[in-house]
Amino acid sequence: MAIDGVKIIDSDDGYDIYNCVVENYKDGVSVDKIIADMLADEKNYCTDDFYAEIYWTSFAYSLWEIGHLPDEIKDKALEIIAKGANEFWLEIDSKALSQRQKVLDKLAAQLQSENPKPIKVPKSRVKRKPYFQKGDVLAVKFKNQYGIIFVSEVDQTPRKIEYHLACTNLLQKEKPNNILSSSDFLNSQIACSKHGIKYWIDTDRWFNHKDLGMLVDNLEKIGKVELEDCLLGVLSPAHTLDDIYDEITENIESFSNTLNDTYCIIKSINSEEY
Repeated sequence: MAIDGVKIIDSDDGYDIYNCVVENYKDGVSVDKIIADMLADEKNYCTDDFYAEIYWTSFAYSLWEIGHLPDEIKDKALEIIAKGANEFWLEIDSKALSQRQKVLDKLAAQLQSENPKPIKVPKSRVKRKPYFQKGDVLAVKFKNQYGIIFVSEVDQTPRKIEYHLACTNLLQKEKPNNILSSSDFLNSQIACSKHGIKYWIDTDRWFNHKDLGMLVDNLEKIGKVELEDCLLGVLSPAHTLDDIYDEITENIESFSNTLNDTYCIIKSINSEEY
């Protein structure tokens, strides 16, 4: 774990805990669930006294920041602080122990008072509807060719919608037909690898809602499938149609990716919509 400084969230764990608490709170997750989920991970974080100090202080600080600090968590953090900064801080820097103690003393005072300006849940925006859903198979139109991709995952919260698009290696001049009447999709190949009983999808183009909205005129839904239990092996942010084209051609030309038949990761084809 990286330690970048002596402040409460100047470590990988501290930063992760803060983000988990605050971002979930902003997304409308209940405080009770946030606390329960974090407490469930306590053993993973608290592998020794040093990491326990980081866990409880960053957890309490994060809850104080949103204005929802339960007494039991506050008391646990204050108990940790009362023991003094862990001696391991001296291993990081000769001045780190005393500097950390000052940070802990300041935090103790904060935790025993109400936050005058707690982080607030953002006002709800007009609920946006996703352009596509997980399992949608899409024909994508390029300048002189067509490809076939499918939606491997959709991440939706009150504040964002993000799409993961998996690209097959198919490129052709003719527009792909509905997957129920054509074998184009199932006969294509995709970069994926099997790990145990699961496939890892090793091709990804990750779009936010705004950027994908700029491309919808080039995308046409031609089918719906249920995927096998797969994992996303790579996460690759994308913004343009060229990003999709580059991924398809890379899958065709690259020898580093293992190409398998697309049908290997398809559990079933949904015929009810067509």
